[in-house]
Amino acid sequence: MPILTRTKLSTASSGIFFFLAILLSICVAGFSYQSVRVFQERAIWVQHTHTVLNVLEETHSTLRDVVSSARGYALTGSDDYRGSFESGNRQLTSLVRDLRQLLKDNPAQLSDLAELEELLKQRVLLARHTLTSPQEANLPSALQAGKQLSDAIRAQFADMKGSENALLAMRSTETANSASLTIFTVVFGNLLSILILIAVYMRLKREMRNHMAVQQKAQAYAAEIEDLYNNAPCGYHSVDESDRKIVRINDTELNWFGYTREQVVGKMTHADLMTSQCARRYQKELLPQFLRNRTINGIDLDYKRADGSEFSALVNATAILNPETQRLTSRTVMYDISARKMAEREIEILNADLKRQAQHLHSVNKELESFSYSVSHDLRAPLRAISGYAMILEEDYAEKLDDKGREQLQVIRKNVRKMDELINDLLKLAKSNTGELMLERFPMMDLVRQVISGLQAENPKVEFVINGLDDAPANRGLLAQVWENLISNAVKFSGKNEHPQVRIWASANAEEIVYCVHDNGVGFDMRYAHKLFGTFQRLHRQEDYAGTGVGLALVQRIVIRHAGRVWADSKPNEGASFYFSLPKKGVAPSAVLR
Repeated sequence: MPILTRTKLSTASSGIFFFLAILLSICVAGFSYQSVRVFQERAIWVQHTHTVLNVLEETHSTLRDVVSSARGYALTGSDDYRGSFESGNRQLTSLVRDLRQLLKDNPAQLSDLAELEELLKQRVLLARHTLTSPQEANLPSALQAGKQLSDAIRAQFADMKGSENALLAMRSTETANSASLTIFTVVFGNLLSILILIAVYMRLKREMRNHMAVQQKAQAYAAEIEDLYNNAPCGYHSVDESDRKIVRINDTELNWFGYTREQVVGKMTHADLMTSQCARRYQKELLPQFLRNRTINGIDLDYKRADGSEFSALVNATAILNPETQRLTSRTVMYDISARKMAEREIEILNADLKRQAQHLHSVNKELESFSYSVSHDLRAPLRAISGYAMILEEDYAEKLDDKGREQLQVIRKNVRKMDELINDLLKLAKSNTGELMLERFPMMDLVRQVISGLQAENPKVEFVINGLDDAPANRGLLAQVWENLISNAVKFSGKNEHPQVRIWASANAEEIVYCVHDNGVGFDMRYAHKLFGTFQRLHRQEDYAGTGVGLALVQRIVIRHAGRVWADSKPNEGASFYFSLPKKGVAPSAVLR
């Protein structure tokens, strides 16, 4: 994943965690507020229950005071007790009214309060009757009736207090549970918020470290890019096309021109760096084209250094529009092609020299053709004359010649034949390098068998073994000379073996076919292998093995003309192997070696 995308995702996730922490804190605060309100309400109800109990207790106590005041008046007749009775009765009425108001949310308690109120009225009425009745006659009976009512009232108060105490216990428990839940929620919520904030802090801290690392990498990358820009093997510069001034240039280009950055940036134009002739061409032709197409590619321009020397460069340039300033800026890449220009000049000189040499070679070939014609006609005529006169002497003067004379005539005719063979080989050697090389694909096996059939009649003892021979595009006439020379050499140098044998085979790879002619003859020392393919070079005496010394040279020239190779391998008295290769694809049909 790209660093920028990874940084954005990390920042977004940190923001989400921070938002969750704030949201959790708000939720905890809201829940705490709600819990406190519930706690307050329940505390109020607990206090309400305590108030009801206190009022019940005060009502019961006030009733006892009213009854006591009635008894005191009945016993003493003192008006103080009567005043206490009336005051207590009014207070009792007020307390009952307060109880009814306090218990209005509790229907069951209101029902019990109604019964209690009825009992209180009866008890107060009995006490008031005591005040208005004669003391001696009514006191015992009043006391008995009052005791029964007091017991009933006490029991009713006890029931109501029990209900309120039960309600108080329940409300106290709910209040305690609410308080515990509130404390737990506040503590757990705040702890979770703190943990999330700590996690966010650690994440932000890690992101800051990563950001610093990325920033350091970016700075290092920018420094590397700047270094690559300044030390590139090509020149770079940028031009503000509004005033044509160079606004940026790398060190490579400055080193080429020999200027400092202060001398160029903001002070010189691209044309100022060119030679005067090239600058005129640039201003007149190239710059309008560049501003129109906003690109130029592969343009050769000549530049002038600070020391006055000149060099050539290949220029590519692109113009882009700055989206912020809306000004056209060009970026130019330059390659110093002075070495290439020098090489081109040298190649032109070499081409001219090659052309002269080709013309000279053509003249030499013409002379060689004339020489071949002369050899073919002018040299053979004297040879035929010598051979004819030797034959005349042998036929007409045979009786006058002794054995020694006839032997000398045979030597003359033998050397004439040898000279004729040498002339034929020289003509073949000369013709092998001239004329158009016409290629065709033909059965190689048929050509080899045709060559062998001509040799086998003269050498019946030689055993010929031919393995599969791949076909290759070649000139049939020239290749026939190659096979004839190689096979005849193998026959000649294995002829003294008791069982002479010549083996012929081929092998192929992806590019060429290699042919081999092997004999079991006398072989040769590889130290002298470099002489094998030279003209008139021999590794054996003429008396032992006849030949002109031209055959292998002819083989090499024909094979090389087919873009092939020739080589040999041998050991003395262990036979010899001669190899030559032909390309599978052949050579150009008009190929001519001169």
